[in-house]
Amino acid sequence: MNTVGNEFFGSINLGGTYFETNESIKVVSNVGGLLTLSVKSLLPINHPLTILIPKNLKDSQGNLDTQVKVKNTADGILDYTNSDAAPQVLVKYNASVGDKYILKKSNGQTITRTVTAKSTEDDYPYAFMYIKVITVEQDSRIPGVKKIVYHANHKFGLVGVSIEMEDGTSSKITLMSKL
Repeated sequence: MNTVGNEFFGSINLGGTYFETNESIKVVSNVGGLLTLSVKSLLPINHPLTILIPKNLKDSQGNLDTQVKVKNTADGILDYTNSDAAPQVLVKYNASVGDKYILKKSNGQTITRTVTAKSTEDDYPYAFMYIKVITVEQDSRIPGVKKIVYHANHKFGLVGVSIEMEDGTSSKITLMSKL
């Protein structure tokens, strides 16, 4: 999955409705395991996630167009997407329910991710099969967003992200590698 040129695809489900996003997620560099991903997506103008995307991450048409850095290893995933670009544990594959990953940002705020579930059997739908996942919930600093929930698998990496809004609605993004 870390191979330069590898692409990922996915889907977005909002309230039981799947939206076509015409997304492009591609590994553009791998320097010592630190991946740079090019992420582009055409979200429907009425999709609630559209308003949550900061302007500096959008192209002139208002579509998502950015690069993100992650480190995807056999031990887990680090992301560099917070405003300080400091590495933060997204998941450790040997995690236990209750584990917390806390990042203190330069402005004094903290981001907390908590392991809330770990499958012991294949129970998470992924493509045409079921897999085991570790579920990690992140508190939110984004107005309107209650929490972000990550689903990761030791073999496939990050396989899903759910965004739960304060108004009770939610979106689920499923990710799959083409390799």
